Amino acid sequence: MSLTVGKRYRASAIVQFARIDEYVDPIVDSIATHDMSVEEADGVHHIRSPFGNATFETIKGGFRLKVESPDPGGLNRLKHALVGPIGFIAAQEKLEIHWQGDHAEPALPDDLRILHVETIEDIAPRMRRITFRGQNLERYDRDDQLHCRLIFQQRDVAEPLWPMLDQRGHVVWLGNAAVPMRVYTIRQIDTAKQEISIDFALHANPGPATLWAMDARKGDIVGILGPAANGPRHAEFYVLLGDETALPGISRILENLPETATGQAFIEVDTKADELPLHCPGGVSIFWLHRNGAAPGTTTLLKDALSSVQWPENPDKSFVWGGCEHRTFSAIYRHLKQDIGLSRDRFVLYSHWHRSLSEEDIIARGAVAYLPQ
Repeated sequence: MSLTVGKRYRASAIVQFARIDEYVDPIVDSIATHDMSVEEADGVHHIRSPFGNATFETIKGGFRLKVESPDPGGLNRLKHALVGPIGFIAAQEKLEIHWQGDHAEPALPDDLRILHVETIEDIAPRMRRITFRGQNLERYDRDDQLHCRLIFQQRDVAEPLWPMLDQRGHVVWLGNAAVPMRVYTIRQIDTAKQEISIDFALHANPGPATLWAMDARKGDIVGILGPAANGPRHAEFYVLLGDETALPGISRILENLPETATGQAFIEVDTKADELPLHCPGGVSIFWLHRNGAAPGTTTLLKDALSSVQWPENPDKSFVWGGCEHRTFSAIYRHLKQDIGLSRDRFVLYSHWHRSLSEEDIIARGAVAYLPQ
């Protein structure tokens, strides 16, 4: 169907999926972390985003999707915002989503920005801060959406490759020549200077993003997409916890808590040399947990520390934010739900990495490699 100026662009899809009831909650949670609000009414999930609106509705033997956007690029972006989380969470099901209605040609995402390396600083033995400069970065200045996706280009490439979104909501690359992309926390943003800082944990077994960061030079190029991933919510008592991968997020949240905030932050690093100076309200205590040579993702330090927290009489006056390796993430998730009785809207917890799986492996396996076990 062709597109004309001044209309609303709409599409829909019905997907046969007998086991949909097992996946609804994690699918909705995943959609909501991508800068979209989700409200349920009469069994229909109504989704609102900066680029359009959608519905996700379970039906007998499957589910129905509807999307609507004021522009064709937004239509593809909205399809991707649904296809991506659904395809990831239900990766083992190999679902096929066929859209009916309006469609648009592949196009660059509206949120794509081009960044150039400005400065490089090693702030700890295993942590490198890279500050990038770009243009029109205001959309990334969000305390409620902390993460972004970086697109790593080879140095001195004549024509950088950028992902496009097609009418299916899929990412496509010119000539199928994809370049690495990874999710990172925006540690700092200064819109007056048009600068964004990212802290890179320098892992012992580096993947493509860490290798890029280890070799980065002034002027190198990356792309950025986002923002996404929920930040903190208002509470009387905060608990922040995680390993090196969560340290940028914890640091940023601590800096922005109200001066009246109370709580505790638990941060796992290798040794005291890996600790960073952090700024936080006087009522928040910071505890550094040292592995002392143990491999990341092999200790119970975070789970044990969480067990020492003295929670308010009403746990729902608390809020927990954290991220770590998948096994520890699963243990913490179970503790918060089963032992503390914390309602699902009172914590944001991420499985940032998997000790035995690459990011590509996690994407291929979907929910079984990402959701709490």
